[in-house]
Amino acid sequence: MTKGTFCISIDTELLWGRKDLDIQKFTKKVKKEREVIKKLLKLFNKYNISVTWAIVGKLYEGNDPLWSGKDIISWIKKEKIHELGSHSYSHEIFNLIPSKKANQEIKKNKAKSFVYPRNKIKYLSLLKKHNFIDFRGKDKSEFELILPRIPPTQNPKKNSNLIEIPSSMYFVSARGIRKFIIFKNLRYIKSVLGINKAIKNHEIFHIWFHPIDLVDDSENLLNELEKILKYANKKRNEKKIQILTMEQISRSYK
Repeated sequence: MTKGTFCISIDTELLWGRKDLDIQKFTKKVKKEREVIKKLLKLFNKYNISVTWAIVGKLYEGNDPLWSGKDIISWIKKEKIHELGSHSYSHEIFNLIPSKKANQEIKKNKAKSFVYPRNKIKYLSLLKKHNFIDFRGKDKSEFELILPRIPPTQNPKKNSNLIEIPSSMYFVSARGIRKFIIFKNLRYIKSVLGINKAIKNHEIFHIWFHPIDLVDDSENLLNELEKILKYANKKRNEKKIQILTMEQISRSYK
């Protein structure tokens, strides 16, 4: 990379992301996701920041608002700055399914960037077969947010004839015990450290989350995310960092 890069990817799944769990625990939260997504789109528009929305393919189908997201996809497309990536067809967990099922999960959602459900990476050759060019690598940040360390920044790398785009930090939710152990603005502080490290080393700082992660304590989390966007935009205006989607990173990779 010729300079530091900031990237955001968003795992967009509605109830499909919880289909193997206790759905009833998440139904009320999923009902609030659209409000969060609208606010996210306003923030991204405000700072002219393009992101990768990794969409579960089933969201393109049906009419049940808990399982279908055709309206959400149209909102994203209307902005004309974002990438629509794939988060598989129905959010199967890839290390638990045979290759035939994995092939069905991959081929039904046409995109260039792929994000594995639960970050369980497998069957990379099938991504290549169906014309994907990149996928999001796995990081350990979900378990390390409260540790006093700078998030990892890395460069993309070739993996099975695809570009593996490393992730750096999960913008962790405020669900459950997390609201008690993660102090205010820690996500922002760690993101500033990550962005500065990416600038210094000409590497990628890549944060990711799900819209449902911003449902609890929504106002504070959105305010914290806006501070991150504002800082990244400031560094971009100073010509110190570029802000790219996953596909844009892959296209620019030499």
